[in-house]
Amino acid sequence: MTSKKIHYQILRDEAQRRRVLMWWGRLHGQPSLLKQLGGEWAPPSLPPAQRAELRRCHTVDDVLLTEGFRNLWFSLDEQAQGNQASMLAWGMVAGALADVRQHNASMSFAAALGSQKEKTGKPHASELRFAQLQKSDGVDSFLRRCRRSIALLGGAAHVTSLADGILHWAKEHQGEASSAANQRLAVRWATDYFTALAEYQK
Repeated sequence: MTSKKIHYQILRDEAQRRRVLMWWGRLHGQPSLLKQLGGEWAPPSLPPAQRAELRRCHTVDDVLLTEGFRNLWFSLDEQAQGNQASMLAWGMVAGALADVRQHNASMSFAAALGSQKEKTGKPHASELRFAQLQKSDGVDSFLRRCRRSIALLGGAAHVTSLADGILHWAKEHQGEASSAANQRLAVRWATDYFTALAEYQK
């Protein structure tokens, strides 16, 4: 399957996306990816205990207290760190990416949820689950539903697409929604989800 272009709303800077992917590769012990991203200066993998600790976290506040999150946070530039609200958003990113075992570079996170599950004629995530994900009423609820969605994908998801979606959701729930409808997360995710759905449900 050929990779489709991923559109980013928050992680528009390629260097920032590389930092996120590098951290994920370190967290999950992906030496080939780390070498690809960092060459001979590629950093070592993080201790497996850091990933396990993140996966045990039930709330975003729990995530913020982990060493794995701190490794991500201090790898970001000052613009990405922003403020306390940014820290909560990146906490959701760390908590969710700890559950992603494989980087699926072929399609966006939302498109993967709408893609066909094992030739069943059904998507990995039902339309109801997909709608519930976007309508989560708080950071802990959204993190929990992101993790459920990742589980439905068998642990394979586009790392930076998922991170961008989480950061976008957080920004909108902080009252910073774009006035342009096509820049809203619901529209962008729905476009990817239903486009993938249409490829096999005709």
